[in-house]
Amino acid sequence: MKGIISSHSALTAYQRQTAVDPVSVPQSPAQREGATTGTSVRAARVSISAEARALAAGDPGVDQAKVDRLRNALASGSLKFDSNLVAQRMIDTAE
Repeated sequence: MKGIISSHSALTAYQRQTAVDPVSVPQSPAQREGATTGTSVRAARVSISAEARALAAGDPGVDQAKVDRLRNALASGSLKFDSNLVAQRMIDTAE
């Protein structure tokens, strides 16, 4: 069939997803009133990578002084980009 994407990383990831298992949800005493026994919801299992944990913790791997210099240069209009070089690197990266 023409026009159908059959090989793409997002599509592959979507296809690998499995059905989620029902899990019990802890409720506060106020929420329990009127609730039936055995209330469950469908939930996904989530794991957080070490890289994501480091980012969330404010990993000092970012050079804040450099970020500030670039931010100021961009705000003042003194930061210039070579659009041809940017385009060429985008092409090189895509290949």
